[in-house]
Amino acid sequence: MRLTFLVLGVAASILAISIGLMWIPSARKSESMPSDPIEVTPSPKRFAPAAVSINSPIRFETVPASETGINFLYYGNPNPEHYMTEQNGGGVALFDFEGDGRLDVFLVNGSHFDQPAEEAGATNCLFRQTGDWRFTDVTSASGLEAYGFGQGCAVGDYDNDGFADVFVAYYGRSRLWRNNGDGTFSDFTEASGIAENRWATSAAFADLDDDGNQELYVVNYVDWTPAHVSHKRIPSPMDFNGLPDHLYKNLGDGTFSEVGAEAGVSIAGEGKGLALAIADFNGDRRPDIYIANDTTGNSLFLNQGMLKFADRSIANGCAVSEDGSIGSSMGVAIGDYNRDGYADLFVTNFSEEMLDAFTGSGDGQFLANNKKLGIDLVARRPLKFGIILSDFDADEWPDLFVANGHLWDDPSPGWRYKMPASLLRNNGGKRFVDASMGAGDYFQHQWLGRAVARGDIDNDGDSDLVITHLMDDAAFLRNVSDRQGNVLSLRLIGTHAARQPLGIRAEVVVGTKRTVAYLPAGESFQASHDGRLLIPIGSASLADEIRVEWTEDRVETWSKLVSGREWVLIEGKSHVFSVQEGNR
Repeated sequence: MRLTFLVLGVAASILAISIGLMWIPSARKSESMPSDPIEVTPSPKRFAPAAVSINSPIRFETVPASETGINFLYYGNPNPEHYMTEQNGGGVALFDFEGDGRLDVFLVNGSHFDQPAEEAGATNCLFRQTGDWRFTDVTSASGLEAYGFGQGCAVGDYDNDGFADVFVAYYGRSRLWRNNGDGTFSDFTEASGIAENRWATSAAFADLDDDGNQELYVVNYVDWTPAHVSHKRIPSPMDFNGLPDHLYKNLGDGTFSEVGAEAGVSIAGEGKGLALAIADFNGDRRPDIYIANDTTGNSLFLNQGMLKFADRSIANGCAVSEDGSIGSSMGVAIGDYNRDGYADLFVTNFSEEMLDAFTGSGDGQFLANNKKLGIDLVARRPLKFGIILSDFDADEWPDLFVANGHLWDDPSPGWRYKMPASLLRNNGGKRFVDASMGAGDYFQHQWLGRAVARGDIDNDGDSDLVITHLMDDAAFLRNVSDRQGNVLSLRLIGTHAARQPLGIRAEVVVGTKRTVAYLPAGESFQASHDGRLLIPIGSASLADEIRVEWTEDRVETWSKLVSGREWVLIEGKSHVFSVQEGNR
């Protein structure tokens, strides 16, 4: 099987290179043309009706601001100047910042060149959950009040003290806040040695060199400034050079050293990154890095050990789309959609471009499967940003949520500026069917969707969603799906590994069935997810075996854990304990 994937992957890569070198993305090309009305003629053949699931058990309820107590509108929405900083919106993170067992919400805010955020009072916001979907604004008291052109955010425990720290990527000076453990944060940007002063978009924490400390990977975009604004042109990333990504090695004393070039991940001029995901893609138990780039080929950096990486994106079949085109990639999700035990990749792209589905073979090779999975029919037309791969109905097959929305408005017939989100249900790992119509009221409206974070906000054993928008308040979606099976909830704590072991792999065995899950590091678009694993186990009431791959040479197993509880697994400790019993 692996040999088959290798042969097909190499063949696809050769075809991709030959086509991709000649290809210019038509949708992005229009950005650089005069801003006269753009004619859009939908192709009936290309946008033929996809399979629609009318009996899907997946449902979400929109939790109104009157219930959550959160009114958050991103500051920095589009205006006639067409500043590029207005395109991405702000990020979102779901994490428990003070350790009370409830997920809190952090929302990144933006700014305007015409009126800076500080003058408008538009700060990043931290909302503490008090229970039952109720939140309180604790931004000022927490020390996270900050102003600027905010983009994505990353949450990790870089100092291994048990409290989650926060990094925010900015156009301009990015910032790192250390969690003090008492409900407050301190700005440690300068003290930590992090120096990001251009255009960072997304970031992730993960221990990349197996020393027990989390590194920080920062994805950078393009070399744009307001001086490039033209009233006659809508700016495109193709007009500007890409910025090299940065990799900050954790020195273990609270400081970092930037080693991107010597590590092999800083490729000047070619990156133009918007999102990333960190996981073991080739089965050597070292975390690898995948970058979604905008109008340049995507990057797969395989970990060689000792903080060295090899770029295998083209050779391994995941740099370009199935048709050989170079996409304008926005977001990325990882998981095992077909339950073969290997990590797969899903990548969002621009309007009229594919939603890439790369099936992994476990040795770092990928095969594009968009058409076979039916994704191309339903996802080709929207402009796609944040993406989530999660088993929303606990039927043991992970589903897809995609936030959609264009970059600019246009009066042409058939043009869509705001767009409905997409919910694609996984049909046994063979096809995805459009289940949006029956998934809830949120899917009946149109949005400028951007970042999406997933997490079990109400601790009931399923994934809820928070979505950020341009021109509309952030949305909170409560998962009320008709659950098809039981769920095991796991919280992993490293001792030799990083205390928060982001990017690692866990495997759950029930009878003859094996389910693989990846602790999220990065993923989606400008977002940071709940650090727990929710693993469906079907009709079984307990898991026979849980196998955690902490690092390259440390693997542990536990047995006979009952569903319906949140279990804490500590590296090197055979004893386990349950944090809580909910209504799971």
